[in-house]
Amino acid sequence: MNEIALSISLAKAGLRLLGTVDANEPLIPPTLATFASSCSTEDGAFGEAVDLDDPRVREKANAEWYRLALRGGLFSGVDSHFLVAVNFSGSGSPQWWWVRVELLDEWDIVDAGASSGILGNGPCRPSFVMLSLDGGVILRCDVGQASIDFNIVREPHHAQTLLQHGEWMVGSPRVDELTRAAIRRWLGSHR
Repeated sequence: MNEIALSISLAKAGLRLLGTVDANEPLIPPTLATFASSCSTEDGAFGEAVDLDDPRVREKANAEWYRLALRGGLFSGVDSHFLVAVNFSGSGSPQWWWVRVELLDEWDIVDAGASSGILGNGPCRPSFVMLSLDGGVILRCDVGQASIDFNIVREPHHAQTLLQHGEWMVGSPRVDELTRAAIRRWLGSHR
């Protein structure tokens, strides 16, 4: 995806694109960060869900995203910069990495953002992973059978679920070399 198309898609969600994060940064790779939804309270995880049948699902899910983002430390009320996982592959195998964004005054992550294809698969069908600038907070969102599920993991470098899955991914021939290298950098930066 080119930068202009990405910028336009993110703008639909109320996010201003500030640039791509250097691939050599020792951040948890997005493909591993998606497993935040598998983490338990022992991993430092917590979350919330909004029923898909709720007539105010868009409003409630957007409010829940914002509340969890602030409570979890994805960004602060003063500085609304954070990272969003984006697929940079035009076709073929996905190549996920982080872009830096700023939350604008007018935003709609769950509906317009998900409709853009960057943050989901259609109106009120969000699917995304976000990361704080320092890499210390993951916010994962996906749609289950009956709800929009939000999961936060603080200090992912302490989450055994992520560490174990990362070790498995490093040794798996099914994982591309760029992702394996990014996981090795992330694991090595916290030892």
